[in-house]
Amino acid sequence: MRIAVIGATGYSGTEALRLLAPRTDLEVVWVGSHTQAGKTVKTVLPQLQNTTFSELIFADYTNPTVFPEGTEVVLLALPHGEALQIVPQLVEQDLRVIDFSGDFRLDKTAYEKWYGRPWDTLYSGQAVYGLPELNKKWIKDATLIANPGCYATTAALALLPLVEAGWIDCSRIMIDAKSGVSGAGKAPTTGTHFVEVQESLRAYKVGTHQHTPEIEQTLHEARRRWQGEEQNARDSERPTVLMTTQLLPIRRGIYVTAYALLHEDIEQEELYTLYTKRYEQEPFVQVLPIGQVPEIRYVVGTNLCQIGLHVDHRTRTVLVMATLDNLIKGAAGQAIQNLNIMGDLGEATGLPIDPWF
Repeated sequence: MRIAVIGATGYSGTEALRLLAPRTDLEVVWVGSHTQAGKTVKTVLPQLQNTTFSELIFADYTNPTVFPEGTEVVLLALPHGEALQIVPQLVEQDLRVIDFSGDFRLDKTAYEKWYGRPWDTLYSGQAVYGLPELNKKWIKDATLIANPGCYATTAALALLPLVEAGWIDCSRIMIDAKSGVSGAGKAPTTGTHFVEVQESLRAYKVGTHQHTPEIEQTLHEARRRWQGEEQNARDSERPTVLMTTQLLPIRRGIYVTAYALLHEDIEQEELYTLYTKRYEQEPFVQVLPIGQVPEIRYVVGTNLCQIGLHVDHRTRTVLVMATLDNLIKGAAGQAIQNLNIMGDLGEATGLPIDPWF
């Protein structure tokens, strides 16, 4: 399978190239970068100088009209808003697209409210949401994949079993979410450079983070699909999420703690059994033993999401802790997981499970 990567010098795009480099069943044939156009891959990214694509020259992606013959899939790793301008011409060339941005994840109302941009009426409704643990059978034949956001992936994997089983009150799910600085992208800002971040912790986008409606939409679809249209009165409304996001003084990694009220008190063993059965066929979700909590250092460099569980009987609250690497399972790794599914290449092929720690 022949692959093009647009936005290849951003954090997620570079991570995609790194993960693709050892593959013999995939070939990177075109790379695009507006800021590094005209330079070779090995010059801009010396860590990739021994790859089969090290001599490729970055093209200006603002007009990606010509791709090498036989190109099948484009990984589109651009900031929010830019994909809307490029996806139409890619799809019209019969290319399959995996988009890393938020431009095709939401319905019209949510996108325009949370992103503040017009919704693409032609292509947005055609995208398949690329969370393999939920939408695997639709991903395989999709033309356009909306790769999930990093916070949204972590939170959805943390909550899917509870929502699908109908065990929690979905009207007010609380999420405490923390991310490494690479989640903000490569473009430097006052709030993300070293001096501002190091030895500190702060909340940002309080009440306004764009992954909030993405989580709600994903949980709603999961419950609708697994329980059918007929639901109990207590479960008739769409899930509502209150999320606070915070910036950690680390390069990469996400830690989510989700809180939800149980309809009925349960034992730790019941919760553990629910999660292990739900994810027993998913290669990149690991449910930790009862009493064990996840740590970021054990998922950095991997495509894993690790989950820890706790029931607080005093308040009849379930706590789910989940961690992943925001640049891999939260971005490039998940895109390649989707690519593997699309190409029937083996879902786990080429994706790491051993942490760097």
